[in-house]
Amino acid sequence: MKVIVTSVFRDKFTHRLYNRGDSFYIKDEARVQDLENRKLAERVEVPEEKKEVKISLFEKEFEKKVLVDALKGIGVQVTGNMGEKTLLDKVAELDEEANAKLKIALGIE
Repeated sequence: MKVIVTSVFRDKFTHRLYNRGDSFYIKDEARVQDLENRKLAERVEVPEEKKEVKISLFEKEFEKKVLVDALKGIGVQVTGNMGEKTLLDKVAELDEEANAKLKIALGIE
């Protein structure tokens, strides 16, 4: 997120000197909070809350994390950062037996 320097300081990690009015981006929320607490900088952009992705499957909607955990539980190699299409492709590749296990893992049957 973008922050604006409110007081001159030297970055303890990069050793770069920041002057009042400078702006830069920081990915680490804890680092932004630290700079704000010490009144060295203030955030310009407020981070958006991550919206949980819902995936439609078996005529129901599931949170992405729930589907990923269920697929892992039946032995399918998936990760949380896979896209919705990739996860649905993994489900489409399942045989009948694995499909039945997935439904059980999701609490459908």
